Amino acid sequence: MLFDIIAKLRFGLSLIRLWFRLIWVKRRKQSLSKDEYYHEIVKKAEIHTGELIKYSKMNLTVDGLENIPDEPVVFMGNHQSYIDIYVTVNALIQKIKSRHLTLIGKKEILNMPIIGRLGTEMDVLYLDRENAREGLKTILEAIRRIKEEQHDVLIYPEGTRSKSRKMNEFHKGSFKIAQKSGAAIVPMVVNDAYKVFEETYRVRPNVPVHLRFLPPIYLSELDPEDEKNIDQILTERIQKELDSWNS
Repeated sequence: MLFDIIAKLRFGLSLIRLWFRLIWVKRRKQSLSKDEYYHEIVKKAEIHTGELIKYSKMNLTVDGLENIPDEPVVFMGNHQSYIDIYVTVNALIQKIKSRHLTLIGKKEILNMPIIGRLGTEMDVLYLDRENAREGLKTILEAIRRIKEEQHDVLIYPEGTRSKSRKMNEFHKGSFKIAQKSGAAIVPMVVNDAYKVFEETYRVRPNVPVHLRFLPPIYLSELDPEDEKNIDQILTERIQKELDSWNS
């Protein structure tokens, strides 16, 4: 109980510090190039995500970063909790510092204090799954960023947190980004992140959390039937990793 209170207070203070850091960078925006501004914002995101990992005292293991190719890719994985985003973004910022990472998230994130502002400054794309036309615009913009601006894209095909080891069904539309851009899919697997907070809504220390990046899937190397069923193939690969951890 005491640890939960202290961790939440420290996280709240981290958010406040993030707010002031964003203001400081934004004041310098006119003197920075678009690329410089993005990387300044990303540095602040790295600090904030690192603080959450530290304050929660999770036992985090990240592996498979060597599977990320030196070209734009689409990162796709299971989505257990808000913690997923923090540990994944923190790991990717450290791995691909010189590249641009476009995150795709639910439009509700815009309404989250400070985090919504961070998303705006990082040029996050927001997906409205209840509005097909707007959803298509988001997917098309992600494709454009990969092809024209060489961005990497991160999306969770489940669309919402499972809060468990059981995955929700993947949305097929998410896979259009890789199919239409020609980018490889790098599968991501996160295990037990939901136990840090969402399982009881109290921060639990010393929770073993694993994040693994699997070898990329090149759609051009798949036969037409496998490409058509890429959502099932990705689900099976991720589930196999989850089962290996939890058997």
